[in-house]
Amino acid sequence: MDIYISKVSERLNLEKEVIKNAIDRKVISLCKYKNKRYIIFKKKVRHIERGTVLFLNKEMDVVMGYPKIRRALVLDPTVKKYFIDKVVVEEKLNGYNVRVVYIEDEVLAITRGGRICPFTTKKVLKLLNTDILKDHPEVMLCGEMIGLNNPYVSHYYPEVDMKIYEDENVVIKENLGLYIFDVKDREKNTPLSVEDRNRLLEEYNVPYVKPLGVFKKEDVEEIKNIVLKLNSEGREGIVLKDPNMMVDPIKYTTHYTHCQDLSVAFRYTFDLGIHFMFSRLIREGYQSYEFNEGKEELERRAVSIGKSIVYPMVESIREVSRGKLITEDFELYFESEEDTEEFFKYLREVHISYVVKEREVLKNGICRVVIGKVYPSTKDKIKSYLDGSLW
Repeated sequence: MDIYISKVSERLNLEKEVIKNAIDRKVISLCKYKNKRYIIFKKKVRHIERGTVLFLNKEMDVVMGYPKIRRALVLDPTVKKYFIDKVVVEEKLNGYNVRVVYIEDEVLAITRGGRICPFTTKKVLKLLNTDILKDHPEVMLCGEMIGLNNPYVSHYYPEVDMKIYEDENVVIKENLGLYIFDVKDREKNTPLSVEDRNRLLEEYNVPYVKPLGVFKKEDVEEIKNIVLKLNSEGREGIVLKDPNMMVDPIKYTTHYTHCQDLSVAFRYTFDLGIHFMFSRLIREGYQSYEFNEGKEELERRAVSIGKSIVYPMVESIREVSRGKLITEDFELYFESEEDTEEFFKYLREVHISYVVKEREVLKNGICRVVIGKVYPSTKDKIKSYLDGSLW
């Protein structure tokens, strides 16, 4: 790998042998975006978080990875035990994690795994006032990209509908948005307090996840009521934060989200099913207990979980039996055909299998594309079992 191990070692305060070992185990990968060369950490190495990026430029700019947020299985007594005094409750959005930074006079969007995504980078330039990064290049904006029209986690949010095309016959809306939930020093990974974050983002009119409430840590019942409301609205869950970010945030998700996750997982059973199933079912058990569900409520929960698992799995089996290709489909909009091809190249580089199902250029030059992400293990194993193979 064409990197200077001694310089990387010094910059990241890691021993040379640790760097060499990580390279040998392919924990560190060398990547390129346009004329920018950078390395990424695919797993945590000592104090270096997974998804950390080190640019191989003169300054050797570092963007630390976003750490994993731990989960509460029960809100009471976890909230009382974990937090110092007050608790800020924010909505957990159902999208994909992105860090937005300013490196060598260019705004870049980095995914959770550490890759610079061309689709996300170009959308960020439209969705955010990037002056905030030019004025504060030392920070990273940590946010969630949400909406139907993204290539990773497709979920409809009515508040991010944008009209991008209109003629006498048709109006096309792109459902896409970015909400910032943390502002951090991009090298030290230290966050601003919730109040300072809000003040800075409002100064630049940057969309952010606004608090749903600030509570004393004893007010768990009020937090539970927020969870129930979000569940009834088909929303993902909550993130709980100390106002001064003195302890790490924790998260808690709704029954609705668990069922949605299971539905996706069992649509692509042999690619996602096992990984998704156990953790979601464990959450369901503790949630039912905490909300003190009676027999009828528990029955409704069990039925909805069962439907989330069985229905999509049977649908996939039937489709494979008819010779159909099983894909997870995403409708995307690009500014040009050049941007479209750049994103296809990126998918190939990160080894994502896909097929192009629809492609058209609208009158204003915007390209509309429907791609299908292919899950080969599910298709191959279902076909094998339908042909008589043993489990």
